[in-house]
Amino acid sequence: MQEDTKSTLIKKLREHHLKPLKSLGQNFLVDNKAIQSIVSAIQKYDSPFVEIGPGLGALTDHFKKDSLCLVEKDKKLASYWQNKSHKVLCQDALDLTKDQVPKNFVLFGNLPYEIAASLIIKMTIEDFDNKVMIFLMQKEVADRIKSPCSSKNYGLLSVISQVYWEVHSLIKIPKHKFYPIPQVSGQVLEFKRKNTIPIPPLPFFHFVKKSFHMRRKMLYKKLPLPEPKKTLEGLGLSNHCRAEDLSPENFVKLFKKTLQ
Repeated sequence: MQEDTKSTLIKKLREHHLKPLKSLGQNFLVDNKAIQSIVSAIQKYDSPFVEIGPGLGALTDHFKKDSLCLVEKDKKLASYWQNKSHKVLCQDALDLTKDQVPKNFVLFGNLPYEIAASLIIKMTIEDFDNKVMIFLMQKEVADRIKSPCSSKNYGLLSVISQVYWEVHSLIKIPKHKFYPIPQVSGQVLEFKRKNTIPIPPLPFFHFVKKSFHMRRKMLYKKLPLPEPKKTLEGLGLSNHCRAEDLSPENFVKLFKKTLQ
């Protein structure tokens, strides 16, 4: 079945004089079982839907045109979908603005490695009106998102994702299920926006980013507080701790102290 899907994809690429662009991180999913799993996860939610990077429609073809807005940076692929009467925004997903997308939308897509982290942070700190995101991404990025504190992958992306979203792992997809075959496997994550946003996302983002800058430096030296050591101790934290030692919950508590 996978070979049939792959053969069909290659045939469509040739027919339309298209080819996967390495510069855009295009690796098309060619496994029907994985495709059906992702589509089922997305269709649990009501439209409208916004898809990032539809490619040649592995996911797209399972949705009604009037419920879907496509974001495609590749001009040839954007034209391909426009000719099929789809609504298409021919641009980089990182340039999206809130007035371009419908309210209360569900965002999904097979994300290129280069934009996955930036897109998740963008959707968070710019407070887009989407309650759910379902992304297929490289396993390396997924590991960073779900990483616990004090682990090597823990950082800014981990904290922002875990503070503002409930993140669930759906399926893992081996690299040979893509065409062309990427260097690493993929993973599908579901993000559900938490109902109670504890703090404004943009100032919190800058606070966490600054905390992880020069991450081996002790955190108290970077805190904008009159008595940073005492503040850390008041939260039950060592005054010798580093950013990587703080859980997302402790980052929230510490940030609130800077607002007092």
